[in-house]
Amino acid sequence: MKLGLGISEDLPIQVQQMVAAQVESAGFQSLWTNEASGRDALLLCQAWAAATTDLQVGIGVVPIWTRTPAQLAMASATLQEASGGRLLLGLGVSHPATMGSWHGTDVVSPLTAARELLTILAQVEAGEPTDVDGQVLSSRRFRLAMDPLPPPTTRYLAAMGPRMLELAGTAADGTLLNWAGADEVARAAGIVRDAASAAGRPRDDVEVATYVRIAVAPDRDDARAALAKQIGGYAALDAYAAHFERQGFGAAIARAKQAHKDGADAHGLAEALGDDALDGLGWAGTPTDDPGEMLASYRDGGLDHLVARVVVVGDDPVESIRSVAGVLDPFTSS
Repeated sequence: MKLGLGISEDLPIQVQQMVAAQVESAGFQSLWTNEASGRDALLLCQAWAAATTDLQVGIGVVPIWTRTPAQLAMASATLQEASGGRLLLGLGVSHPATMGSWHGTDVVSPLTAARELLTILAQVEAGEPTDVDGQVLSSRRFRLAMDPLPPPTTRYLAAMGPRMLELAGTAADGTLLNWAGADEVARAAGIVRDAASAAGRPRDDVEVATYVRIAVAPDRDDARAALAKQIGGYAALDAYAAHFERQGFGAAIARAKQAHKDGADAHGLAEALGDDALDGLGWAGTPTDDPGEMLASYRDGGLDHLVARVVVVGDDPVESIRSVAGVLDPFTSS
């Protein structure tokens, strides 16, 4: 199982490049960012690649609505060329609330749109003129004017539901899960690999990756409170509330929502969620705690690539990154 690190802190580019170099030196295979309202994720990956030699640079995820398919193909191909083929491109449908208010775009037929985008990107990378007159996304007669063509981009499709997982198995290089416990990873991996097999692809051709939130602090209760705050934030989104409930944490989420209404702080949210939900949806501990059992549970569940998403505890993001990297350091070569 490969180990990566995920960060989304709003840090200056020079600091980001320092972090990337340190992550590579520590033996991690990948470094990931998301794309929300801060630095452009593709440009950030470019900065990471410039500061490293072998580290894979990933985005989890680029919303499929914010760039035209042709523009995304140009940007990712350029980054592939600049990085020597180290880009891991996560694609996702994001959330209507932010896509509408921030970008003025509608989230329409996300499964269809994802399928059409993957088709267009595959045509572009093959050096073919695009020929997709889709229901949601279209591109006709666009050909990438790059010679030679860069290596194909590794594309991950973010997925929670069965149909999106099946699409990942048939049309993407991997799937990127989020807030998925080990049992959920095993369930999702089965769907992805069954779909790949049905499409005539080797089952192991599609990589299963997931973000796992990890919080590390000298005080374990502070780490668990920081993790609980992140769970609570995602539980406010209907799709993730249903995702948590499907994994058996519905009662815990209901308790946390009530605690939030009652004015509980992050420590109160942690108490309301309880150990089962906190340990099932992430990992929180001190710098001397051992995450080996958690890592083994994901590996045994069929995970190929674990991305440890840093949960910032306190007001120093770089220290949180170093703390998470520190507890995982013994496992980076395994």
